[in-house]
Amino acid sequence: MQEQILQKLREIEAQYKVQILLASETGSRAWGFPSPDSDYDVRFIYRHTRDWYLSIDEQRDTIEYLSGDLDLVGWDIRKCLRLLRKSNIAMFERLSSPIVYLEQTDLRKQLQKLASNYFSCRAGLHHYASMAGNYYKACEAADMVKLKSYFYLLRTTLCSLWIVEKQSIPPLAFQKLLPLVENQTLRTKIEELLILKAQVDETYLHPKELELEQYLKRMLDYCDTRAIEFEKHQGETAPLNQLFSETIAKPWH
Repeated sequence: MQEQILQKLREIEAQYKVQILLASETGSRAWGFPSPDSDYDVRFIYRHTRDWYLSIDEQRDTIEYLSGDLDLVGWDIRKCLRLLRKSNIAMFERLSSPIVYLEQTDLRKQLQKLASNYFSCRAGLHHYASMAGNYYKACEAADMVKLKSYFYLLRTTLCSLWIVEKQSIPPLAFQKLLPLVENQTLRTKIEELLILKAQVDETYLHPKELELEQYLKRMLDYCDTRAIEFEKHQGETAPLNQLFSETIAKPWH
């Protein structure tokens, strides 16, 4: 699959006349709990030639490709930097992915150095807690629950808890979030479910784990009570403008 992904990225570069600066995996494969039939969620950052950015008209800043289990979405560098300024969670996740398919120039290293200056605990908590709330409602209403849904609920809840407790960008790897679960019995249960998740497909329905759901609801309620503590935050624009100028000015390889 690695070669297939690289081939498609090269085709996209040729078709759209862009250079892909970074392409990394997101979703369950990057989080550490894929199913055997999980999609490959490839997200990439690209640039056009410098003259493309000189038009007075806004142009399309997204490239998408979906076929079978291959899901590719790319954002133009200017869009990425604007989203980073807004503390967009997807940007932080792309930068910290352990699975990198393509990396050209040192853009990722530069963005990683800047990232913490643009992370907003308030925005991050709102993002993860809102998603977790929706996943919880779906799980609560079902008699048999998609195991995939349980892990999406687990991850977004623990990311919310991480922000509240540590006030920093949550790690992408699910295993690094697990120590937040202090109840050893529950943690053992989650680890058992992790093993099962790696063996069953994404449509698998699992018997309801009521104790797990109740724990996650308590954590979400706790995070909700702490949300008021975090103020709005937006990092400075100047460093991003500088990085943007440098990136589009660099010669293509």
